[in-house]
Amino acid sequence: MKKKKRRKLRRITQILSALFLTATVAYSGCLVFKRHKENMAKDAVQTSVSIAETTVTSAEKAVTATEVTEVTTESEAASLILYPERNENTVVFGDEYDVKNAILINVDDNVVIARKNERYRMYPASLTKVMTLIVAVENIENMHDKVLITDDMITPYVEQDASRAGFLPDETPSVKDLLYGMVLNSGADAALAVAEYVAGSEEKFVELMNIKGEELGLYATHFTNVVGLHDSNHYSTAEDMAVILEYAIRNETCRKILSTEDYEVAETEQNPDGLVFKSTLFSRMYGDEMPGITIKGGKTGYTDVSRHCVESFAVDDEGKTYILVLCGSTTKWNAIYDTLSAYSVLCVDGEPYSSSRSRK
Repeated sequence: MKKKKRRKLRRITQILSALFLTATVAYSGCLVFKRHKENMAKDAVQTSVSIAETTVTSAEKAVTATEVTEVTTESEAASLILYPERNENTVVFGDEYDVKNAILINVDDNVVIARKNERYRMYPASLTKVMTLIVAVENIENMHDKVLITDDMITPYVEQDASRAGFLPDETPSVKDLLYGMVLNSGADAALAVAEYVAGSEEKFVELMNIKGEELGLYATHFTNVVGLHDSNHYSTAEDMAVILEYAIRNETCRKILSTEDYEVAETEQNPDGLVFKSTLFSRMYGDEMPGITIKGGKTGYTDVSRHCVESFAVDDEGKTYILVLCGSTTKWNAIYDTLSAYSVLCVDGEPYSSSRSRK
């Protein structure tokens, strides 16, 4: 009996020891897995973000002079667009380029070719209208719907001397007409008309723009209007604007509008000669000036604070797509010439654009 009791006791001890060992291993495994997960997240952030060392307390300075470091990791960002990566071949735009904020990316390889303050917040001016275009196109069911133009869609922009498409009160252009007027002529009147048609008001449309920004994983972009008029709370970065443009050109309708040189609107009682919209981008360039690469489309922008901005996309002779965002140029021609030069020199090993321009 004593032997049986001893064997039973030994058996129980062995079972308890085994259970204790199993629990210990399981607990250790959980700790290791947790630590591994934390390290992976930490590594992901560290490899995708450059840490800014400057702390700025002024809200205005935070927009114009602080590098934004809260870049979303790949797992947090929308799967449609991934932020381009910097590598050992990425260069910084030199002083020969008249820009404050800039980025040039190879879309196919998803790498940054050149950059300058691309993660510093800046004011995007009318580059804003690319996001306005995206949200509009994704929420419009019938491009032939008519929209009544009212005095309230025009007068505020006349007073602010903003760019306009030229529609007049009581006209009823199609939504399609408005989109072309908004992008080609950078028409503020057309942008507001589209916003009210889609969402009922500019405020509600802006909400859709900011929601779209969150879906794309934008880390430093916030909109307060559909036009790009200056507002301290209306900001972005060159990198974010490149992501927005990349998303836009993946949409057939957006790409077509951004690539169009001119567009005609039929005559109306208010505009008996009709309207002709000319691309602000292609009115300053042909797009094929530089051998080996062709600029296909894009958008220009300007405010007194933003200075001259140009974002564009181009395709080289091998079929590779590039996106370039240049902001803060002192003249509109510097912005154009630098666009031509950057694509040529940095994308296809060509020569810089030659002109008689003078810098001030």
